[in-house]
Amino acid sequence: MEINLIKYFSFKRFANVIQIITSFQISKILRRPVVWGTPLSYSIEPTNFCNLKCPECPSGTGALTRPLGLMNFNTFKSIIDEIKETGFYVQLYFQGEPFINKELPQMLEYARKNRVYTSISTNGILLKESLIKIILDNPPDKLIFSIDGLDEDTYQNYRYGGTFKEAEEGLKKFLSERKIRKMKIPFVEFQFIVMKQNEHQINDVIKYGKSLGIDKVTLKTMQVTSVESAKHFLPENPEYSRYIVDNNNLILKSKLKNHCFALWRTAVITWDGKVVPCCFDKDAKHNLGELNGTGFKEIWKNEKYQGFRKQVLKNRKSIDICRNCTEGIKTNILEI
Repeated sequence: MEINLIKYFSFKRFANVIQIITSFQISKILRRPVVWGTPLSYSIEPTNFCNLKCPECPSGTGALTRPLGLMNFNTFKSIIDEIKETGFYVQLYFQGEPFINKELPQMLEYARKNRVYTSISTNGILLKESLIKIILDNPPDKLIFSIDGLDEDTYQNYRYGGTFKEAEEGLKKFLSERKIRKMKIPFVEFQFIVMKQNEHQINDVIKYGKSLGIDKVTLKTMQVTSVESAKHFLPENPEYSRYIVDNNNLILKSKLKNHCFALWRTAVITWDGKVVPCCFDKDAKHNLGELNGTGFKEIWKNEKYQGFRKQVLKNRKSIDICRNCTEGIKTNILEI
């Protein structure tokens, strides 16, 4: 089982879930933000540095205008100390490659001690034998390998700066060490973003995952930022695309509704302590508060946060980061 929720639930965490869901439903009815409780999950960014240069990723292309850096352990510790009673799920990634941060194993250890579920998404290239052993001493609950090709030509159509050989070696060594230790965690997911350059490998990906003993293979639709990128990357089979290109317009298949559960259930914290609305604010344009002496709970219900929620409930299309958002859209098209 991917997530053993019972293991991580407590009375306070369960009560918080009820508060968040209820207040969100009330907000939809009243068309104004009512917020009870605090987030159920958090994306905490260990770093926004990356070792690859993927063309649709702002970290890889250097499009981020915010500073690059590494979250230190003390900042992470203070966040966990504040959220641990009601929050139970932490994604240790946002932008960048998490394993660039040398303090990541220490962060994982501290989260585990506080009974917080952790997941990490990696390109796998930095996972050499010595690091793998350190990680498995205090493993995350889930580890996602993002590898979008099964040979060098296909892989390097998107994962610029890396090689399939390096990524595959990291994956295989990790699975081997986990097997040697007879560990059930981390739950390993192989994530394959479907694009024009690799859609011919879909059937092979499923077989590949099964042959290695991967826990889950996920085919995911691709996010693009322009019509030009859509024409270059989007797969020929429309089943594997979240967009329609019509008269040089890029259109999401699903209607954008004036509400968003993400603003109630989760929060994103950058490496330097900025709190932003969601994972679509990659450049932290909508800074809702900073954890430099201010507690997260104070930021969670401050005037800026409530104002952002109010704008979403009123006219979500008016917000730049929302116009390419998949909240409420199925982006994982096949999970095996």
